[in-house]
Amino acid sequence: MEPETSFLTPAEAESLGIEHEPPSKLTCQYCGKEREPLGVKGPNGKVRWVTFAACGCVGEAEEEARRDKAEKAKREADAVKKLLRAGVPMRFIASEIRRPESLKFIESLSERTGRGLYLYGGVGAGKTSEASAIVKAVIRSGRKAVLTTTLSMLNEISKGYGDSEGKDISHFIRADLLVLDDVGKENANSWAATTMFEVVNGRYERMLPTIYTSQYSFSELERRMSRSGERESAQAVLSRIVQTSTLVDLGRTDRRRSR
Repeated sequence: MEPETSFLTPAEAESLGIEHEPPSKLTCQYCGKEREPLGVKGPNGKVRWVTFAACGCVGEAEEEARRDKAEKAKREADAVKKLLRAGVPMRFIASEIRRPESLKFIESLSERTGRGLYLYGGVGAGKTSEASAIVKAVIRSGRKAVLTTTLSMLNEISKGYGDSEGKDISHFIRADLLVLDDVGKENANSWAATTMFEVVNGRYERMLPTIYTSQYSFSELERRMSRSGERESAQAVLSRIVQTSTLVDLGRTDRRRSR
């Protein structure tokens, strides 16, 4: 007995003695050859013609290849748009993961440990490239990720208080993964320090992973963040960063100049 989804050709229906109406005819639009009708056995015991077999000619194969290529290009374009919306710079769309710590981090996401990475290195060491590659992998897994410089994040939050163009602070606190790029380059005034603490602490309490990139060591970053006198806020932020981050030292070689 044939499965309900099995297709039958006219010859097969005839040889099995299954009642059927004469099928309609269809010729291949590429070579003119008549295509073979395909049907299924319905509840009434009769064959219902539902489609036609592929022709298999060169023209049809070329058209199928063209469609496959177009669909692949659309998928790739959609993937790029998704990465750009997440904040991945166009320059780093093609970045690939280079560090084993990054792979280990991605593998641990399902465990909800709240731990992230601190990508530390000199100018041009590949911090943003590595972070972008991680974001790509996270988005492909179906999670939401946001990549932004700390300066841009603070600007967006500031605009969000009175401008529909800005972003609410919860956008950064609640993302499955937040990447704060170039930590230490932001302003160190009271509002910036307080807002940084609110974001870092909000994610800390929710046990959501954060990746930080910076050219400053932990001690240097604390001095940078407290340079305007906000020492307590800087210490509170650094305490949470240190507790929840695996330090990844990318070195001091400027990859931009060494190419």
